[in-house]
Amino acid sequence: MRKLKLLILVVLAGFVFLSFNNGMPEPNTGVAIGDKVPEIRTSLLNGSDFDLESLKGKMVLIDFWASFDGESRVENHQKMMLQKKFANSKFHKGEGFVVVSISLDRFRSPLAKAIKADGLTNVLHICDYMGAESDIAKSFEVQKPTNFLIDGEGRLVAYSSSINKVTESLEYLQRN
Repeated sequence: MRKLKLLILVVLAGFVFLSFNNGMPEPNTGVAIGDKVPEIRTSLLNGSDFDLESLKGKMVLIDFWASFDGESRVENHQKMMLQKKFANSKFHKGEGFVVVSISLDRFRSPLAKAIKADGLTNVLHICDYMGAESDIAKSFEVQKPTNFLIDGEGRLVAYSSSINKVTESLEYLQRN
């Protein structure tokens, strides 16, 4: 009888353990597809605090760019069009779309002029004026302008130096 009680207790404990384990391991933190992206906690250019975690539930484009990079500047218009097009869209694992612009600039004046000239509105702007040596750039392993698309769970779903791959991914993940 005692062995039966012990066996039942062990089986019940196993079921309890399995109910908390959905079979999916926690994602790694990194910049490979499927990874949970590194944390970003900093200040925006307007002085307000920023925590990437606050955007959970939304599709997020983390856009590393620079005012001195011609390709970045050309793509800025397309990024604003994406912001407008997908702002209120529903996606697989995300609702809404936000652009977080992280500048690799080292000087304030050219950056401010580029933001104004390129019409980068409704964007969360970050820059610590350390270029590719910034902690954020290092945590994302960025040396040159690159785009990272993150789903509502904070996982990386696409990355590319070209905004076209991000556009394709957004259209693919969009729910009608």
